[in-house]
Amino acid sequence: MTEWASPDARTAAPAPLARGCPDRRRWVQMPSDDLGRPRVLLGNLEPMVRLGMIDVLAEDGIEVVGEEERPQALVLMAGRLRPDAVVLDLLQGSSRELGDRVRTASPETKVILWARDEDAMEVLDPGATTPRRFFTAVPEELRSELSNVRLNRVEE
Repeated sequence: MTEWASPDARTAAPAPLARGCPDRRRWVQMPSDDLGRPRVLLGNLEPMVRLGMIDVLAEDGIEVVGEEERPQALVLMAGRLRPDAVVLDLLQGSSRELGDRVRTASPETKVILWARDEDAMEVLDPGATTPRRFFTAVPEELRSELSNVRLNRVEE
């Protein structure tokens, strides 16, 4: 028998990310950022990596619209929220397949595969068949990719 969490249960994002909405249904229908800030969804990253990334991205004016570890839930969130980018763990074997599923659910979304040691990153641009790879200055490249993602999307 399946047990469902109460509507008050935290299901996807901590309260600050959910803009104070304890009910996930209201949070999932959250409007896009009217300020033109890039909107990022965090995927299967380790908890400490996610927390650090949330802080760093907020300092750079990038809005983290949610976080989700469960693959199917992440794909559904990407399809509903249509973020500018989704960040996944490069070192998890399932991340490439998960990235393909995210791209199918949200074709305009950039998928970034990030190594937790900050020594490698792969970027799958919308419509691209092969990733761009970075092995030096990876944190700076991540910031650059996420800062420019909204600008690039508007120009297309």
